[in-house]
Amino acid sequence: MFKSLVFSALSVAFVAGLVLTAMQNWQVTPIILAAEVYEIPDVAVATDGHAHDHGGEAWGPEDGFERAAFSTLSNVLAAFGFGLILIATMKWANTHRNLKINIRTGIAAGVAGYLTFFFIPSLGLPPEIPGMEAAVLEGRQSWWLMSVVTSLAGFYVLFFMSGFSRVYAVLLFALPWIIGAPQPEAHGFSHPDAVALEALQRLASQFITATHVTNSIFWLVLGGLTAFVLKRSSHE
Repeated sequence: MFKSLVFSALSVAFVAGLVLTAMQNWQVTPIILAAEVYEIPDVAVATDGHAHDHGGEAWGPEDGFERAAFSTLSNVLAAFGFGLILIATMKWANTHRNLKINIRTGIAAGVAGYLTFFFIPSLGLPPEIPGMEAAVLEGRQSWWLMSVVTSLAGFYVLFFMSGFSRVYAVLLFALPWIIGAPQPEAHGFSHPDAVALEALQRLASQFITATHVTNSIFWLVLGGLTAFVLKRSSHE
């Protein structure tokens, strides 16, 4: 059974990961590349008053085939992990809550995944393009994880509990906002050029829209395919 679930997740992940990569190349990557043009080299001023380039950028894949290959691999691996979560959740709901597995429930699971892992966290931590000011990475990671966990728990309470217990869902969804998402010392961009600043602000707005569209399609495909594979395997 476990081996079957893993192979199911792999087949779904391959298709969903390719869809995500295609959407990113079409909608997201061009915006990132356009924003990178305005990046300022990391230069520090030493005690002698002279500017010194830190140099030695962190390694990253080269533009072109290498970058596309690494993006595709990471997308497939991410889809595999999310696919396992969806498969385990739908199998559990089918066994313990008599949930009927079909394309409709798969799409619903995909919507819940999109809301949990992207949309809700993005309300506190909007998607960022290169050059945008951001809070400390550790703080953002911790808040994102808390938002995901409380959202998962909130959806569980909302869909699988009844009566007054559903009130707890509101508290779970509200908890990250009561604590508050970490904020940078300064918002927006610190680029000194007004023309570049205007371009970056426009790109940031486009990036938010593009990432929401891309991730929503990814999750709908992932949820629908997961349900299709599970339903097909149950009839074999």
